[in-house]
Amino acid sequence: MFHTMSPRPRPLVRTTLCLLLILLGCQATLSVKTVSAAGSGSEAIQGLGSYFLTLPYGGMKMAVAVLGAVAGGMGFLFTGGDKATAEKIWAPAIGGEYVVTPQHLRGEKDLHFFGDPPTK
Repeated sequence: MFHTMSPRPRPLVRTTLCLLLILLGCQATLSVKTVSAAGSGSEAIQGLGSYFLTLPYGGMKMAVAVLGAVAGGMGFLFTGGDKATAEKIWAPAIGGEYVVTPQHLRGEKDLHFFGDPPTK
């Protein structure tokens, strides 16, 4: 009747954590370069590709944004209300792009996971 959890993480959890650590570790501008496909179906393929890439990417970006918002709020509280400290955490975590578009896939536009830090 009782189910015990195995100490080994599931493969999907392990893969997701590895991808998240890689994205967080690089903190660089991501640019996906593909060869421009010729034909009438290339736009539909790029649209489907951007949709299916947005699912995991957007989920990870939302998780980072939520954690960054919480961390920025804690930084604001622990520094006695210093808004500049909180903004140094909020801007990179909440900024950036949340959706992969066909322009990203074609290499016409860079995909920024983190936003720019505040300029003060």
